[in-house]
Amino acid sequence: MLYPTIGIPTLGTDPFHRYLQYRYTRCLRQAGAKVSLLPLDPSPRMLQAAVTRCDGFLFPGGPDIQPVLYEQLAKPHCGAADPKRDAFELSLLHDVLSEGKPLFCIGRGMQLLNVAFGGTLIQDLKPRQEYAHMDPFHLSFATHPIEVDSDSLVGKLLGTDTVTVNSLHHQAPDDIGEGLWIAASSPEGFPEALELDGYPFCLAVQWHPEHMTRHTPLQRELFTAFVAACRSHSAGPG
Repeated sequence: MLYPTIGIPTLGTDPFHRYLQYRYTRCLRQAGAKVSLLPLDPSPRMLQAAVTRCDGFLFPGGPDIQPVLYEQLAKPHCGAADPKRDAFELSLLHDVLSEGKPLFCIGRGMQLLNVAFGGTLIQDLKPRQEYAHMDPFHLSFATHPIEVDSDSLVGKLLGTDTVTVNSLHHQAPDDIGEGLWIAASSPEGFPEALELDGYPFCLAVQWHPEHMTRHTPLQRELFTAFVAACRSHSAGPG
């Protein structure tokens, strides 16, 4: 298949969320994919239709995840959640994982992946951070360094063990979910990338490459590799 179809949960219809959605879809289309925006309907019929139709899935950034989903009470400075989105994305993620389809999890998407495998989240980084991790004023530019495992998927795609990235989060994975491992870390030790043992293609990053591709072309490699994996999965064996 020349142009694989990538499913993305819809972010909203107001101008701000449409702009954020555009950043993801633009990068995917530039990498050679078609995009299917998925309504937040967790019914089995809709989930099955999405998993059947799409060759891969991108789980984007967004609001904080409900702490009850990782067996915690909300602490001060934990932001408002979107229970409808939580329910849809967790159900969709489990169905996608069962089919082994390529995954690209960004920002909240990486946190969702960790929660899905039984991990927990740091509900607010500010008391422990050295760099400003919620920095929307510089979303298109690299603002802090991270260390990357050179043997990881993200390390191989970026071709380096150190890179600087943007930062738009105030939460991060804490206890890491079963089967996941940390592929990149911030100077404070916050996970910046996760990978899933034995899964065909799972790329999960805490930063937001969709905002960086213009000024940091290296970040395009993440989208290119993801789309290529979706194309290969769609083509099947042989």
